[in-house]
Formats: sequence, C-alpha cells, structure tokens
Amino acid sequence: MTDIDAIIKQPLGGDYVTCGMKKPFHVEERDNDIHCFVGFRNKWKNFEEEANVIFWERDRVLRETVAFIDRLGEVKLGPVRQESFPDPDTLEEFLRSFSTAGNLASYFPPLLEKLGLCEVYKKGRTLYIKRKTGSGQSSAS
Repeated sequence: MTDIDAIIKQPLGGDYVTCGMKKPFHVEERDNDIHCFVGFRNKWKNFEEEANVIFWERDRVLRETVAFIDRLGEVKLGPVRQESFPDPDTLEEFLRSFSTAGNLASYFPPLLEKLGLCEVYKKGRTLYIKRKTGSGQSSAS
C-alpha cells in the first residue's frame, strides 16, 4: 500500500492544461502554497508576478481533497466563475475554502492526476473525478 503522505510530497511545479477547455497554466510552489499562472505563453513566462489562482496550505489541500473524493466515491468538478455559488458537493465548492479564486476545479485535478492519485473522466457532458485504482486508497474506502 502506498503512503498518501509520501505521494503528496512529490513536487508539483510544471506546465499543465485545464480539465475541460485544455487551457495552459503553469504551477509554482511557494511558501507552502500552490500558485497557478493561468494563460501563460512560452515566449513571455513571467512567474515573478502574482499568480492568478493560489491554493493555500499545499499538503492540507491535497490530503483533504483526496479524503473528500474518497468519501463521495466520485465527485462532479462543477467549475464555475468566482462570483457565482458552486453546486453543493462539487469539487469547486470544496476547494473554495482553500482559495479566493474561481474555476478551482479546472486547475486542481491535473495536480492530483500528476501525483497518480485521481483521474478525471466524462459522463455525458459533465466532468467527474475519482480515485485512481491502486493510488494509496485504504481498503476501508
């Protein structure tokens, strides 16, 4: 069995694309937070400025998000704009306590996929996330 604490210690920095629209973003880890730089272009990467999306408390958000997904089995991503209220029991709603941004469910799942913890899939037109089989899940899940 893989230890979740060891898995979440892996570095997350790098280039990603969002789940639905496949838009590019870049991740840097600073001061135990996850900084997502949205819409960067290869010619003018400027990662010294303020990130567009910041997830606070890196290890805690990773650990608690995985526990949330374990508890529900599968979770609708439910990305919405910052100014609107997300549907209950969606990943977007859950992640709102770890950031002041919106569309969080577009940026966080690729990080969980990189760590090999979760996978995003489509049912109809809706995106969901669930734990990846053999990704440190306890047998009690």
